[in-house]
Amino acid sequence: MEKFDRTSSAPRILVADDDRDVADVYSFLLTAVGYRVSRAYDGLTALSLAKVTKPDVAILNFGMPGLSGLQVLRELREAGVGTKVVITSGTPAFNELAFKAVELGAEGCVQQPCPTDRLLNMVARVLGRPARAHGPRP
Repeated sequence: MEKFDRTSSAPRILVADDDRDVADVYSFLLTAVGYRVSRAYDGLTALSLAKVTKPDVAILNFGMPGLSGLQVLRELREAGVGTKVVITSGTPAFNELAFKAVELGAEGCVQQPCPTDRLLNMVARVLGRPARAHGPRP
């Protein structure tokens, strides 16, 4: 995983999950490899942050209160925000959700619980950057 310096050239990532522990862990991991990360714990806050900050990638949980990850994705697309979106979910109906998310314009879906390597590699792939198989290195 490429490490960025914490300058304006580092990609901006929005992490949104109503499970605060998940959002905090994802944020910590992404920050550790040099991304600039903001986070939200509900769909309405995620939508507001995304519209204002226009992150390069938004990692949106499907089951957030206020607005689901898919609803946030739909609103962003309708507002013309070009943020790349990855939907996360632990739902048993993950395949159907993934199909719907891609149909709405998501770049990918990640089933939770998600190994950290997989999350970091997904973000790198969505950004069009090389990824290492074993995640970040100190």
